[in-house]
Amino acid sequence: MERAADRIGIAAARAAVAPARRRATRIHRSDRTTVTLDADRWTTHAGSFGLWFGSGGHAVVGAVCGLDSHAGTVTRELVAVTGELTGHDRGRWTGHVHAGPAALSWRYREVELPVAGGVAPAWEIEPAARRRSTTWAIHIHGMGATRVGALGAVAATDTLGMMSLVVSYRGDGEAPDAEGGRVSSLGSREWSDVDAAIRHARDRGAERVVLVGWSLGGAIALQSTELSAHRDLIDRLVLIGPVTDWRTAIRQGARERRLPRWIAGAALRTLSDERNATRVGLPAPIDFAQLDWTRPDRLTVPALVIHSAGDRLVPLKCSVLFAMANPSLVRLIELQPAEHGWEYNIDPEGFTDAVVEFLSAAREDDRLG
Repeated sequence: MERAADRIGIAAARAAVAPARRRATRIHRSDRTTVTLDADRWTTHAGSFGLWFGSGGHAVVGAVCGLDSHAGTVTRELVAVTGELTGHDRGRWTGHVHAGPAALSWRYREVELPVAGGVAPAWEIEPAARRRSTTWAIHIHGMGATRVGALGAVAATDTLGMMSLVVSYRGDGEAPDAEGGRVSSLGSREWSDVDAAIRHARDRGAERVVLVGWSLGGAIALQSTELSAHRDLIDRLVLIGPVTDWRTAIRQGARERRLPRWIAGAALRTLSDERNATRVGLPAPIDFAQLDWTRPDRLTVPALVIHSAGDRLVPLKCSVLFAMANPSLVRLIELQPAEHGWEYNIDPEGFTDAVVEFLSAAREDDRLG
């Protein structure tokens, strides 16, 4: 008979590799310039955000205009709306300030990259700059997101004349499902889909690539530097709130949910156990040592890390330890306090400037073409 501890470990492990979507946000009212929502720590957060509604409707939501503590609501500026927001009483609050590549440029096309189990869709976005770089930027979104979640850094790479390839990968709902369904292998398998993207860029003329990874996308990018068949093309990394140590991130996730410490331990044991990992939906157990980038002497390419102490899911200390382990290769920039993955939302100009500066330095060294 299955023990209660085993059942809890399996449930906690599933939560780590297949997190549920955040609950819907209630929309109280909207007009041409503002929208009023339930107030919580996300909808009152400083910065600019996205609000999905209906079937593909999207609003860019700006500064807070007012708080009503009695009603428990917040009113925010409406910057732009795609679709008809009026009449909708539920939405999904996200960091997606771009509804898609059309919000950035008309010069893009959908491409399909051959991967295990089928094809993974990607956006190929041409830069506005007249001078084209021979370096491509490959943008990799985080867990529970889609390609839209990786568009925040495209403006920066566009400035440098880079082609951008914004990719999907197994289990994200756009690429083919992973072997166990829509569960994440935490980067230990997804990297091969990014390898297909690097191959596509090479075949289209790229001489080097920069991998831009958000959260789990950062972990995938790091695995690619060791495992990709085309790793010699990887010139630099830009990592936003990257998971450089999944053991610490899973323990932090349990603390954030106010769960006892032993539950995180049970989840880690389950995910790394061959028999129990399959019960979670994973094709193979997780090798957490292979996913630990806070150990020295692994990183081989320069990396910019953008992170915030406000991150409640992936602690800033992981990025600090990553930088300490690679002092000659990692530049760590801490932006204003922000929830996980929202560094761009709270300071888009500072974010973009940091990426451009980091990659421009490489160009001046004649490394980026």
